[in-house]
Amino acid sequence: MFASMPVRIALIVASLLVVAGCASRPAPAPVAIPGATGMAPAAAALAPAAYMQLAASSALFAVRASDLVAQRTGDARLREVARAIAQDQRGIGSQLNFAGRRLDLLPSAALTSEQAADLSRLESVGDVDKLYRQVMDPVLTRAAQLHAAFAVRGSSPTLRPAAQMAAPATRRNLQQLRRR
Repeated sequence: MFASMPVRIALIVASLLVVAGCASRPAPAPVAIPGATGMAPAAAALAPAAYMQLAASSALFAVRASDLVAQRTGDARLREVARAIAQDQRGIGSQLNFAGRRLDLLPSAALTSEQAADLSRLESVGDVDKLYRQVMDPVLTRAAQLHAAFAVRGSSPTLRPAAQMAAPATRRNLQQLRRR
């Protein structure tokens, strides 16, 4: 489960590039998706900008929430799961950043209002383990559906490979989270 030192260094560098890439340009205006609240279902509009916004905020939330839980939980197994989720989602963010640069469509470093509220609740709740599972399950479920749908029906040949990589990684994260 532990990555070798060169892989860890590469992941750290990739994470820094994501953060640097997000800060180098102003965030694009939010993309309205008819009938969507929070994260859109996978069948919603699969335009590159919509996919990028939803996928990036999902990955960012997963990283922040997982890092927080890895620090706060007393459950060694959940700590390991949270670390694995954070690592995978950082990789997804890096891939989105890399592909987005080619399209001049960088992921924003912004959470949705729902994600920000959930993160705030995670920071202050007593039973962080239970709440983490409750908020991460639907986030990872919707993200996995979004990635899978974009991998098949997305209109950007540049972003589709990122979605193809992200879908199974996010499904794996969801399985890890659900294991007791």
